[in-house]
Amino acid sequence: MSKQYKVSELSLATGVPAATLRLWEQHGLIVPMRTASGYRMYSDEDFARVHQIVRLRSVQGLNLAAIKSALNELDDVLPATSGDEAPVPRLGFEIRRLRKQNKLTISALAKLVDVSTSTISTLERTSRGASVPLLRAVAQALGVTVTQLTAGPPQATKSVVRTGEGRQLPTLGKGITIRELASGPRMMDCQEWTLSPGAGSEGFYRHEGEEFIRVLEGSFEVEVDGLGIATLNEGDSIYFESNRAHSWRSVGPTPCRLLWVNTPPTF
Repeated sequence: MSKQYKVSELSLATGVPAATLRLWEQHGLIVPMRTASGYRMYSDEDFARVHQIVRLRSVQGLNLAAIKSALNELDDVLPATSGDEAPVPRLGFEIRRLRKQNKLTISALAKLVDVSTSTISTLERTSRGASVPLLRAVAQALGVTVTQLTAGPPQATKSVVRTGEGRQLPTLGKGITIRELASGPRMMDCQEWTLSPGAGSEGFYRHEGEEFIRVLEGSFEVEVDGLGIATLNEGDSIYFESNRAHSWRSVGPTPCRLLWVNTPPTF
């Protein structure tokens, strides 16, 4: 479900004054929804569109009429993205919100995560450049799970989840699709992962808990500190302590589909 932003939240997240957002609305650049009482509410798509407008205005120097024309052309000629290559629109906003909630400066969060200040700044402004290890580290520093950071609070899940049901989570990188099979106040993260050939974690990470992975289709390579590298094929599985540094990737010519369980919920 798309997150909804108030005009003040969208302004804080994008750095665009609320008055400017209203001006863009008057020119038809963005079209927020209205509540029954008349309040503007913006979607993830509006969030991403604001970033497009800022880029066209600051980088290309276009005026509002030219920006509207450029946006219309993009809407007409660009195919819908699969989500694999697009950033999570709300990610930067959520990192900034939680950082301020935890009374951390950008440099303080960067120090906790052991990355440069510019890395965190770029992540907050654009929602781009987030590998799985980086998101894992940021989430841990902010006291949430990766799922909460990218998709919001957990939703209650029915005991029986049929094929195709379950919340699809925002992508964590190119070629990674995750469907949530169980959530809420439970002891496990249960997810179905689909990885395009070559998609992977882009580095090692570790966290508390234990995890179980079973390959449903394709081939999967996982390297765990102390256990070495294992290539798992359809029907194979692995169980390990999550505090061991681990990395992974899809290997082979076809997509890889996994059942992935973490306990306690840390992803």
